[in-house]
Amino acid sequence: MMSEQGREDRVLKWPTVTARQKACKDLCAHIAAGYSIECFPDADRKTIRYYAEQFPEDFPPERLEEAARRGLLEWEKIGKEGARGDLVKFNATAWTFNMKNRAGWRDRSEVEAWGVLGGADEAAKIEKLKPRSSAEIALGVMALLTREGITRNDDSSGHVD
Repeated sequence: MMSEQGREDRVLKWPTVTARQKACKDLCAHIAAGYSIECFPDADRKTIRYYAEQFPEDFPPERLEEAARRGLLEWEKIGKEGARGDLVKFNATAWTFNMKNRAGWRDRSEVEAWGVLGGADEAAKIEKLKPRSSAEIALGVMALLTREGITRNDDSSGHVD
């Protein structure tokens, strides 16, 4: 009769410590190169998660986290080189879309962007100083032109002195 360990070894994709450690090393290299876990050729995300949970000594979380940071670094290097003009045919839009999906990046609202400098009060003060739209400027000019007591040029053109 087969022992419990013998049955588990036959079912497991990576039954030995050596096999699991090699799988972890391969996975970490894959992720650190900038690839996603979804395209890891040796196993799907569900299998990787199972092994990481069941065998944390063979799939150390800190190693997996480091690989993820290195993978993100690869993509950020691409963006930096592309922004400098060092990459031929760099597509900033495609890169940005990729980073939004890969790294959870998103566009910040103006208030969030200014909020880095201070709280909501500081953002409100800065909001008052920002350039106005053409429509806002036109309304302001109209208010000035239509106020009472305006002196006009002698040529009756209606232009304000």
